[in-house]
Amino acid sequence: MVNFNEYINEIDFSEFEKYFLEKGKSIEIKKKDYFVRQNEPCKYVGFVESGLFRYTRINTVGNESIVGYSFTEEFVCDYPSLIKHTGSLTNIQAVTDCSVCVLSMKELNDFWETNINTQRFGRLVAEEIFVEMYQRLLGFYCETAEQRYVALLKRCTNLPQHITLKEIASFLSVTPETVSHIRRKLRQK
Repeated sequence: MVNFNEYINEIDFSEFEKYFLEKGKSIEIKKKDYFVRQNEPCKYVGFVESGLFRYTRINTVGNESIVGYSFTEEFVCDYPSLIKHTGSLTNIQAVTDCSVCVLSMKELNDFWETNINTQRFGRLVAEEIFVEMYQRLLGFYCETAEQRYVALLKRCTNLPQHITLKEIASFLSVTPETVSHIRRKLRQK
C-alpha cells in the first residue's frame, strides 16, 4: 500500500489496507477544493489514491506559507486536529483532481482497538509522523536548500509539473530565484 520511508518499511500494511478499503469511503476532491480548512476540525484521515495536496498555513498578519504536501499513496490529514478534536492548523487543498479513501477518527480508533497488532501499528504510524516532522525540522537547520529540493523531488518526481516555482520556494523557505539557481545547478551535473 505505502512506504513511508525506511523506518517503517518492515511493517505489514495489508490489514490496514484491507480495513481502509472495507470501511473507508472513496471521495473525489476537485482541484483547488479543500480537504480541510485552517481552524476547522479535521474529521477524516485520507489515503491519497491519486492526486496531490498542498498544506498551507496563514499567519496572524495574513501571509500564507506552504508547509507540506501529500502525494499519491500517502496519507492526508491535519493529524493534531484529528486526534485532539481541535481546529486544523493548516489548510489542505487539492493541487490536482484527487481521489481519496477516507475514514473518520472513530473508524480509525475502532481499527486501532481491534487487537494488539493493530494497536502496535497505530503506535508505529504515530511514531512515523513524529520522525517525518523531526526530519523536516532538522532539514531546515542542517540541510541546504538544494538538499531539501532534491529530497522533495524524490517524493514526487513530477512535482514541478503541478506547482509553481514560487510555491516550491515557499515550501523550502527560500526565494524563487534560489530555486531557479538550484535547478540550473542540478541540470549542469
